[in-house]
Amino acid sequence: MTTLDLAILVIGLAFAGLAKGATGMGLPLVATPILAAVFGPRMAVVIVTIPIFVSNSILLMQGWRRVEVLRGLAPIIVASVIGTTIGVQLLASLDQRTFAILITAMVAVFLLRGDRLIGNDPRARRARLLGPLVGLVGGVLQGTTSIASPIVGSYFHSLRLPPRDFVVVLAAVFEINAVVQVIGYWLLGLFTPEVLALGIIGLVPTLLALMAGIYLRGRMDAARFRSLILVLLVLSVLNLLYRSFIA
Repeated sequence: MTTLDLAILVIGLAFAGLAKGATGMGLPLVATPILAAVFGPRMAVVIVTIPIFVSNSILLMQGWRRVEVLRGLAPIIVASVIGTTIGVQLLASLDQRTFAILITAMVAVFLLRGDRLIGNDPRARRARLLGPLVGLVGGVLQGTTSIASPIVGSYFHSLRLPPRDFVVVLAAVFEINAVVQVIGYWLLGLFTPEVLALGIIGLVPTLLALMAGIYLRGRMDAARFRSLILVLLVLSVLNLLYRSFIA
């Protein structure tokens, strides 16, 4: 690995950590494409898993007072674990183009009609029925690309959760999925000494930027926070389409 490769790793994960701290999402969205250009897509996905796990752990510890918001999410989490398990197995074989089209369509529906589709009450029947589907698809996304925010983030964005609750919910879902990823990748022999070293080195810029992002989030009102989430969701879809059809 050259000095330039290391610099790209540090800068990419710093930007990713800032997005994660500010919004609760965006770490793999930012980091994976940057690292993939240097280390290859498969290796990048595995490297990013380590910062994902640690950063979500910190967000959950920071938001432990809001854990009651996780009540009722068990079906989504179970479906998400199943999806992640499937995604880990499909890491090298999934048809990215077909998947990109489906995810783009689902995100567009949630962003344009999510409020009517789900309703204003997350406990309503429609929300309970859609939740496990979102968890399953998001899990497959995280297992194959580490990027589950397009579908999971847009679903909870449609529920209009307050910023603190939004961050805690996403951190919980992504954290459990990350545990499945780590176990699955380990069993598949993907955590080589080089990957582990890069993932651990990457924790330094990730966590420093994460703290800065958390600081920024504390100074944003709910409307600005939702606008930032919307921008990240649109960028995530554009990134997915670009990587699938152009790159």
